[in-house]
Amino acid sequence: MKVINVNPGILPIPPNGWGAVEKIIWDYHQEILKVGIRSEIKYLDDIKYDESMVVHVHVANLAIICHERGIPYIFSIHDHHAYLYGKDSDVFRKNLQAIENSVFSLSPCKYLIPYFGSKKLRYFSHAVNTDIFKFNGHQRRHVPRLLCVANNGYAYDQSIDRKGFKIAIESAMKLALPITIAGPSNNKNFFKTMSPEINGYTGLTKLFDLDEKWLVDLYNENDIFLHFSELEAGHPNLTLLEAMSCGLPIVGTFEDASYKGMYVTDRNLDNAVAGIKTVVGSFDQYQQDALNTANSNSYGIRVNELAKLYSEYREQIFANGIINHYQTSQQTLKEPKNKINISFLRGPKVEILGPVNKKYKVKFYDMDTNSVIYETTLRNNMWSVSNKRYFVKWKIEVYEVVNENWEMLIETRVLDLAKKSIKVVFDTNSLGDIISYIGTTDAFQKKHNCELTCVVFNTELVELFSKNYKNIKFSRTNDGDDNYYSTYYIGYYDQENWDGNMKKNPKHLSLALVAANILGLPEVEIPPSLNINPLKHNKKYVCIATQSTTQAKYWNNPNGWNLVVDYIKSKGYEVWCIDLHNSFGSGGKMNYMPAGAIDKTGKFPLEERMSQVAGAEFFIGLGSGLSWLAWGVHQKVILISGFSEEFAEFKNPYRVINKNVCHGCWNDASCIFDKSDWNWCPRNKDFECTKEIYPEDVIKMIDKII
Repeated sequence: MKVINVNPGILPIPPNGWGAVEKIIWDYHQEILKVGIRSEIKYLDDIKYDESMVVHVHVANLAIICHERGIPYIFSIHDHHAYLYGKDSDVFRKNLQAIENSVFSLSPCKYLIPYFGSKKLRYFSHAVNTDIFKFNGHQRRHVPRLLCVANNGYAYDQSIDRKGFKIAIESAMKLALPITIAGPSNNKNFFKTMSPEINGYTGLTKLFDLDEKWLVDLYNENDIFLHFSELEAGHPNLTLLEAMSCGLPIVGTFEDASYKGMYVTDRNLDNAVAGIKTVVGSFDQYQQDALNTANSNSYGIRVNELAKLYSEYREQIFANGIINHYQTSQQTLKEPKNKINISFLRGPKVEILGPVNKKYKVKFYDMDTNSVIYETTLRNNMWSVSNKRYFVKWKIEVYEVVNENWEMLIETRVLDLAKKSIKVVFDTNSLGDIISYIGTTDAFQKKHNCELTCVVFNTELVELFSKNYKNIKFSRTNDGDDNYYSTYYIGYYDQENWDGNMKKNPKHLSLALVAANILGLPEVEIPPSLNINPLKHNKKYVCIATQSTTQAKYWNNPNGWNLVVDYIKSKGYEVWCIDLHNSFGSGGKMNYMPAGAIDKTGKFPLEERMSQVAGAEFFIGLGSGLSWLAWGVHQKVILISGFSEEFAEFKNPYRVINKNVCHGCWNDASCIFDKSDWNWCPRNKDFECTKEIYPEDVIKMIDKII
């Protein structure tokens, strides 16, 4: 029997830096040789398969090529992106295909077994070389030293805190303990995103691009290993076992709450601090458990299990007659070449697939500015995606790097939406947001002459829009992106998520311009075109809406609504209150329908409610959904708001605000909205922004209209 581990062709083996898969392949190769089994590491194109071989593949794309060439194989899945991107993703389908076509497959974490749901997939955990990662006998220091070792982020965005560095540093700060963060230079991308307070913590040490010897020394120079990862394709992953092998207890996330030598917690600061305190208090026991766990997962033990798996592979091959099948099947092997896939789903993506080890340069251009937004270097079976998910008129150029002086242009792709299937998702359930987006989305379809599907998570609005916008197909469900040429998601994204989803921080935009900002249109308000028949009533009436979703949006003047209603009635109008609830609130604060208003609250059909508003003489409301509904039926709107700036909603000659008091926190990027706090008032001014808007201010606007 001869074992062939297939080289992915991305990094050297053994790796001279960071490279988990390459490290695993190298360790498998070294350990199998120790038990007397022949072992080689080869590129797939160099394998001339015969029945003496056991072929072990670690990348889905190469496993698929093995199957196409008639080579039976064992597949190990190491790719967390199959879980991250979900079962509708291409990466999930390719990994599942690799699993199903294998003799059998291995996963180093248990949660992927039910996730893929294949009978061929089984658990086989990572191992550690205890001859290299040795415990030097150190005891806990008087002031414990904390350590993280990881390559943070995801392939598409290395600024994302996948490994939990932030909570690790915050834990150290709270306990006034020193902490070291070590990993590849890629981690610098994450550190750039951290606040100066965290980044400048005096107890923080950052180390980059450690070799193996330096890493072993680093483990032994520290006391507790922190690992607050949100997603791993190995439980335990390699660094956990290496740290344990050097005598470090672990505090962090894990799929097994009873793992010995580790205090398992979640990504919560208080729980993390409690875990560190617990380990410090019982350090000797946690340290001994960690060493025992590492020893039980050492290659000295696991290599025998691996050898049994390779023997099982041979038995299955012969038992099923697979070898005979592949020997007698006529195989047509074409000259291998790489395939370049370019897509525009939530940002432009370039993927190089195939067995040929080549180097490519990829450039992402904005054609409107004729500038390079991003460029990178790829090899086969690698991909790159821009983090700009809003509309850009993209041009993609792919060059083959022939040598250091010659880059040959081999592929150009320009984004062209005409006649293509495009999807726009209204990434919200908010009535006002949806109404504000539809006019601009209609303009987008007409500009690009595309076959547009619009996903709207509101059944009544889907029915209403379908009747009024025949050029757009509407859907209530988001069915995945793969059937579309390009996709765009429109939402009022919060402070942490707007960059990449929008060109500008929405805090500095009118909600009426958010869709234009994302879809690449001029920032011009486009109210919806809806065929609504105004309600006919035997007496003139005015509609009001006094309720909202947080106390900051309310008109908090205690006498405001009652006096305004009295004034309108004195002019001979009825006043209809059209809120969903006649009383609403939270956090010890309830808000009631004004005395003297006619109670038209309740769950009315949306078109009936629109008809009521369209038939009124005018509408008075807050910075909330029903004001947008009134805007959507082209009604005159007196809008009372202090928590938002004047530009925050739609252009309006009847906007009421008091700029002489605290106001505009909603549009202040330093004020982070807490939707769990009903009484959110970030500057602690007790809602003076609207308490000091007086009935007379609103009545002045009423007089302009009547």
